[in-house]
Amino acid sequence: MNRRAWEHNASFWDETLQEGNPTHDLLLVPALRRLLDLKPGQEVLDVACGNGQDARWIARLGAQVTAFDFARASIDRAIARSQEDGLAIAFHVLDATDPDQLAKLGAGRFDAILCNMVLMDIPSIGPLIDASARLLRAGGRLVFSVTHPCFNTALASQGVERWTNEGGRVQTRVWTKVWGYKTPSITEGVAIAVQPHVQLYFDRPLDVLLGAFFSRGFVMDALDEPAFPEDTSQRPSPGFASLPEIPPVLVARMRPA
Repeated sequence: MNRRAWEHNASFWDETLQEGNPTHDLLLVPALRRLLDLKPGQEVLDVACGNGQDARWIARLGAQVTAFDFARASIDRAIARSQEDGLAIAFHVLDATDPDQLAKLGAGRFDAILCNMVLMDIPSIGPLIDASARLLRAGGRLVFSVTHPCFNTALASQGVERWTNEGGRVQTRVWTKVWGYKTPSITEGVAIAVQPHVQLYFDRPLDVLLGAFFSRGFVMDALDEPAFPEDTSQRPSPGFASLPEIPPVLVARMRPA
């Protein structure tokens, strides 16, 4: 079901997002660049790369990039876009939950592994973490980002309220409400309102998400919670763009101990 959804959504996502959106460009890429701390010539693995938007900006930094996705339609789009840009990126169709397929990428090969907005889309993250420990060179790092486990899940929502204060002035407050967190959940949803097919979300609390790394010998040495800047418009609307104190994403760097 998960693969079918991404195959069906591939062309829509590529045409809609192309090289990014505000969350990707303003929040994720700056944090990912800082935590990846790439040097020219280093080898990077981009996991579940979609249309290759991250693989391309990484390649432009001078890295040698290998990228994969389990949706053939996404890889076809990624290859076409990267060839148009003249970028030599090695794309593969692989399943991030299949240990045998991951092993074929080569032990001790990569300086860095990127999992950008991936782990909440994967039903089992253990095989990928296990493989990453073997795929990374000594001193290598894995950087991941996810929708924030505390604030941006299927069990959270945003709203706006307005009232008139004692001085007769209209006041506005945007809020986020969370009614579930601790129990891992699997839900159907959409990331873009009009995408053709719903996708599956695998929301995990922090102790489960980070614990999957810690139990496999990884340590975390960097953490970022990017949020949008304060909304200065007169009529803010529900959504993270109007919640400068609530981060919609979490970015972390993990290293094998």
